Amino acid sequence: MRHNPALDEATAQVDEADAVRAEARARRLPTADLSISSFKILSRAFSNDPGNVLERSRPDGRTDGLIRVQQPVLDWGSSLNRVHAGEARLEAARAGVEDTGTQVALRAIAAWYQVYGYRVLVRLADAFTANQSDLRAALEDRVMQGAAAPADIAQVDSYIASADAQAADFHRLLTSAEAQYAAVIGSPALGDLGRAPVPVLGGIAKAALPDAIDRLPTVRAARLGADAARLDARALQSDRLPQLSAGLDAGRYGIIETERDYDIRGSVTLSMRLGGGAAERGRQAAARVNGADARLRRTRIDAQRDAEIALSDVDALEAARKAIESNYIASRRSRDVLAERFRVSRGTLFDLLGAESNYFGVAARYIQTVIELDSARYALLARTGRLLPELGIAPITLNATLDPR
Repeated sequence: MRHNPALDEATAQVDEADAVRAEARARRLPTADLSISSFKILSRAFSNDPGNVLERSRPDGRTDGLIRVQQPVLDWGSSLNRVHAGEARLEAARAGVEDTGTQVALRAIAAWYQVYGYRVLVRLADAFTANQSDLRAALEDRVMQGAAAPADIAQVDSYIASADAQAADFHRLLTSAEAQYAAVIGSPALGDLGRAPVPVLGGIAKAALPDAIDRLPTVRAARLGADAARLDARALQSDRLPQLSAGLDAGRYGIIETERDYDIRGSVTLSMRLGGGAAERGRQAAARVNGADARLRRTRIDAQRDAEIALSDVDALEAARKAIESNYIASRRSRDVLAERFRVSRGTLFDLLGAESNYFGVAARYIQTVIELDSARYALLARTGRLLPELGIAPITLNATLDPR
């Protein structure tokens, strides 16, 4: 997970949000402007008119250095609101990393089960094809003994061809699953890849879903985003009020030409900006607040729906697994009985072929149901915010940038 590009992208957003918060904090500190200017008169000519005395007294060249320090004194909470908005967005970005980690883990588990499941299905298909080949050899012996018609061999060949086609499909899907596994995990699947541990779902009930939904990282991120938008709107409202600042201006004139020409001035400035689109910016901020609130409601509704679907999937697949397991056991017993009857020349070929085909179909369906059930269990953990703890992964360990500062 730590090497997944999606997680790198999410942690980069944390770095960006951290820098935005630092910028908001820096706006509360004094700012200093430094400048050095130098000029040289290339040509000038003034008459002796008394109105030109000032122009004639200017030097031919001079180098000046100026420094101006400004400190906001009263901004009606504008800077503080922006700091709090930056902190909310930083926490939202951290929640985004946790959500990305959950999604990456869920994709990794899905890729794991795809590889494991198709490997089992490939082995099942190969075993079924081998059984069909053994049946064909036994049938050839019976044809030579006059106990079966040669046309029966063609019937078996048809079943073998169908089994080979299905086995080829499983091999193709397995190759695709292994490629997906390598893309998600970052390394090829192990040859002895087994079934992942069955997760514990104790305590997950429909009545407890609302509390679990509110703790989901996606919902937390949306809620923090709405808080940040609301704080930004307050900051813009404060910007429209009179602003008070204190300043210090110092100048050194003739740095090269004179030894000690300077002045230092203190100032207090009360300013207020009228017009310039301030009201329109306030309307934009109010619209962003409404949009963020709507996004929060939509995110919570979507999360609630996904969690309820995941819970119902687990219940339905658990019931299906029990039913298909009983069907699998019955199909195997029926196949074994018909195979024994055929062996002692008391059963028909068509009954045996039908039993073999039914057994293979039920076995494949049982494997797929077990895989789907395990995947649904992990999906339910993800939809209720319990996947990373179940895997023993603390969200704060995904990246150092998650460490609160």
